[in-house]
Amino acid sequence: MRIIKFIYLISLITFSGMLYASDTPSIDIEKVVEYKGFNGEWISNEDPVKLEQFIKTYGTGIKDVVRLNGRNYRNEKTVFIPFSDVYLEYLKTKDISPSGNSVNDFVWPIEKFDRITSTFGRRWSAFHEGIDIPAGRGVPIVAACNGRVTLSKFLDNYGNTVWIEHRDNMTTRYTHASQLLVKEGDIVKKGQVIAYVGSTGNSTGNHLHFEVRYSDFPLNPLDFLPFNPNVKKAQYIKKLD
Repeated sequence: MRIIKFIYLISLITFSGMLYASDTPSIDIEKVVEYKGFNGEWISNEDPVKLEQFIKTYGTGIKDVVRLNGRNYRNEKTVFIPFSDVYLEYLKTKDISPSGNSVNDFVWPIEKFDRITSTFGRRWSAFHEGIDIPAGRGVPIVAACNGRVTLSKFLDNYGNTVWIEHRDNMTTRYTHASQLLVKEGDIVKKGQVIAYVGSTGNSTGNHLHFEVRYSDFPLNPLDFLPFNPNVKKAQYIKKLD
C-alpha cells in the first residue's frame, strides 16, 4: 500500500467528464491511498448522499466502485472511491506534486496457523472489521509492522487488546489476548512478540482478532498480509454479492 500526500484542499464536482469549481462537496485530499492499483480515498458511508457526491466529484464510474467494494458498497461502513483519469489530470494541471512513502510489508501476527475462521466484511447482521485466526492459548502474537503502542489494556468486548500505530496513519489491532507484554508508548519492531493468544472479552474460543486501519477506517487485512496457503482462495476474493 502506498500513501500519497497532497498538501492541498479543493472543492470540485464533475459534469460530462469535466471538472469545475463548486461549493459542494469540499474534499480534503491531503492524504490519498493507492489501493489495488487505484489512487483514491477511503470515504465514510455515514451519509449516502454525500457518498454519491464524492463519486461524482472524483469522476468515478460505478463499475470501478463496485469492482473494488462489491455490489453492496452502499451498505459498507467505508467505501474506497478511486480517482478518474480526468481527475488525476486535473491535479497535474494544478502542479500538485505527490510525494509518497511505502508502508513496510506486514508479517502475519501469528507465525504458524492452519486456517482463518472469519474474514473481513459483513457477517450476519454486523460488520466484521478484521480477521479471526484460531490458535492455542499462549501462542505468541507478534507486531505485524514497526510502530508505537498506543493502547495496551482490557476492553470490554475485545478483552486484552494492543493497538500499534505505524507510518502514514496506519494502525493494527490485536485482541482477545491472554496476556499483554507491551505498554502504551513502547516502540516495537516487526515480528516482536507483543502478547499471547487467549479468549478474553467477548470470545468463543482461543483466537486472535486482527485489524488493519487507515485513519481509523477498517481495511481488509488480507490485502496487506503476505500470501499464505492456509487461507482459502475464496477468502482472498472480494465478495461481489
